[in-house]
Amino acid sequence: MADYTAEVSLGYENLDANFTGEDLYIGGLTYYTSPLSYMGKTPYDEAAFFNRVGQVDLFYGRATGFGDDFNNVGLAYAYRSSEDANGYSASWMHSDLASDVNQYEVGYYRYLAQGFRVGADVSLLDYGNSELWSYGLNSKRLFIFENDRWLSLDGGIGWADNGGDSDWSLNALATYYPNARTGLGIGAATTDRFDDYDTQVSMTRYVRENLALNVSYNRSFIRDNSDGDGISFGGKFRF
Repeated sequence: MADYTAEVSLGYENLDANFTGEDLYIGGLTYYTSPLSYMGKTPYDEAAFFNRVGQVDLFYGRATGFGDDFNNVGLAYAYRSSEDANGYSASWMHSDLASDVNQYEVGYYRYLAQGFRVGADVSLLDYGNSELWSYGLNSKRLFIFENDRWLSLDGGIGWADNGGDSDWSLNALATYYPNARTGLGIGAATTDRFDDYDTQVSMTRYVRENLALNVSYNRSFIRDNSDGDGISFGGKFRF
């Protein structure tokens, strides 16, 4: 198995499973601050998390079919080191939808054990003359079973304050790995009003050690309104 320095990813998402309406086109580039290795008995998708490899991410997305097309660009950095139990992250996202929208986020997390971390983050969403502050607590743990099988549990709770009005949010994601190349995920997110739910089922498969394909189905359950669903697929290549 080789060590990898970077990866590129491409994806497409349609917010209507009939492939009509809104389309999202996504591209990304990740640079690993130290070589990424699959050693240590971990799923390929969990190697950076489990082995505490830092990374820099560049992101571009284009949305069409929303009346006015718009673009999103972003930059993120995550500090992780096998010699340090502390980790840090920072990100910036910009959208030219209507008035310019910028989102900034910083986070801190600590590894309590190999494959187990807890953390907190704060973010600012700046759009026009308005600001929205959000705060969150999160945790992620990778459970290791016999015969090279794993289960990843990832979730958090957040609170947003937009100047007098506030909302809690909850999210959870479970991913089962029957082998190192394959991941089967199911996740959900909601707010404290419990009116709307976003759910997702996904599958990722590495057809080669450095080439993965993924597909997911998303469904939103909206009280007193019509539900919505969509599908996405893409891939990534490590080198």
